[in-house]
Amino acid sequence: MDAIIIEGLKVETVVGCFDWERQIIQPLMLDLTIQNDLEQASNSDELEDTLNYAEICEISAKVIQEAQPKLIEHAAKLVIDALFSTYASVESIMITIRKPAIIAQANSVGIRLERHRKDFRPSTGE
Repeated sequence: MDAIIIEGLKVETVVGCFDWERQIIQPLMLDLTIQNDLEQASNSDELEDTLNYAEICEISAKVIQEAQPKLIEHAAKLVIDALFSTYASVESIMITIRKPAIIAQANSVGIRLERHRKDFRPSTGE
């Protein structure tokens, strides 16, 4: 399966459940694997035949920064929903979000979500 891979996308945002966390900006590190048919792009060598990596990064950062989520699980869902809504050709998304240096004994803590197009239900805005 073809995939676009983005590793180590740094997103500076307000994130966390504790009062002190809501007062500071913290980094999140995102890794994305986006399954999408890349056959046409591999043949044409044209940007319009693939997904724009910079745009994916911008969308991912923006939805997290605007939401200022408490949980990184929620941050991941926001990114998945935004990318499925923006790109109809995306078949599945795996996202890992790490919160570095939040636990003294660990380099980072994090979560991973994987969702498939067939399971995606756009928000109705309610």
